Amino acid sequence: MRGIIRLLALAILISNAFYVSAHHSTVAIYDASKRIEVTGTVTSVSWRNPHGRIVLDVKDDEGKVMEWEAEVASISVLRNRGVRSDLINVGDVITIAGQPSRRNLPIIFGTNALLPSGYEFDFGSRTAYFPEGKNGNIVGYETPDVDVSNAIAAADGIFRVWSTIMSDPAAFPIFKGGYPFNEAGQQALAAWDPNSNSLFQCGNKGTPLIMITPIPMDFVHQGEDILMRMEEYDARRLIHMSADARAPKKHTLFGFSRGHWENDTLVVTTDHIAAGYFDHMGAKQSDQISIVERFIPNSDYTRLDYEMTVTDPVYFSEPFTLKRYFVWYPEMSVHDYECLERY
Repeated sequence: MRGIIRLLALAILISNAFYVSAHHSTVAIYDASKRIEVTGTVTSVSWRNPHGRIVLDVKDDEGKVMEWEAEVASISVLRNRGVRSDLINVGDVITIAGQPSRRNLPIIFGTNALLPSGYEFDFGSRTAYFPEGKNGNIVGYETPDVDVSNAIAAADGIFRVWSTIMSDPAAFPIFKGGYPFNEAGQQALAAWDPNSNSLFQCGNKGTPLIMITPIPMDFVHQGEDILMRMEEYDARRLIHMSADARAPKKHTLFGFSRGHWENDTLVVTTDHIAAGYFDHMGAKQSDQISIVERFIPNSDYTRLDYEMTVTDPVYFSEPFTLKRYFVWYPEMSVHDYECLERY
């Protein structure tokens, strides 16, 4: 009989699992170089943000029951990938495969699940794992049942909903390290403690880190200004389009943004930022940081290229530019985030 928990060393990472992990710094909690499998009875299911949660009662070989917790993709990620979240229910006996805890705790970052039906559910990566699944058949995907005609009719230039292709490294994540740190930046990174970090709390991503978001965002008119609405953490960035706009003295999480158009490209300059962390891997930023962003649409507005040029003399030796892109899927919309704090 197969053991209830089986450790498997991986030669490579499954790309989508890594990217979802990197999004919320789960790399600090889970060991992505290993795989375990946990079989048990589902006692609780919660599809929330920033991650979903499945609790299992797991019996060892002596019949002793231990509670295991599986952290899985968020409801926003599942929704964005057209994945149903109703295939795992309380009382089901399932096997979850994923990354084990770095601290030997009974927790797992789940990437795949073998269901009672024998089919496999993969939390959005579209990568099969279980050889005993029904011929590698993955279930749970569906075409969103929405009327896209209104979204198409309402789309006006960049004023539409933008999404992310998470499987393309050119689109996600935008923060990948290798920045031009000065000595202070190197020291700050070395001192980072990933196990005690404010980024694990809801709503603590500021500018520019919030732009790593893999879930929908849009631009809407707010008078003469532009409001950037992001599903992640229900973040709102107001872009002041008046040349007379003046920043307040107080620095804030998203800072003060001024925008202008260069043909169809929206150019945004942001300063007065008090965010602390530059990325999800411990790089710091100071209150002297300034960001110049360029949102560059293609001719039919199905793709939005994005560039940010970063200047921070406190932690970086020179300005540098990061790039990613968004795509337009008219069936997507910006939902309420309903964040649940991490344990």
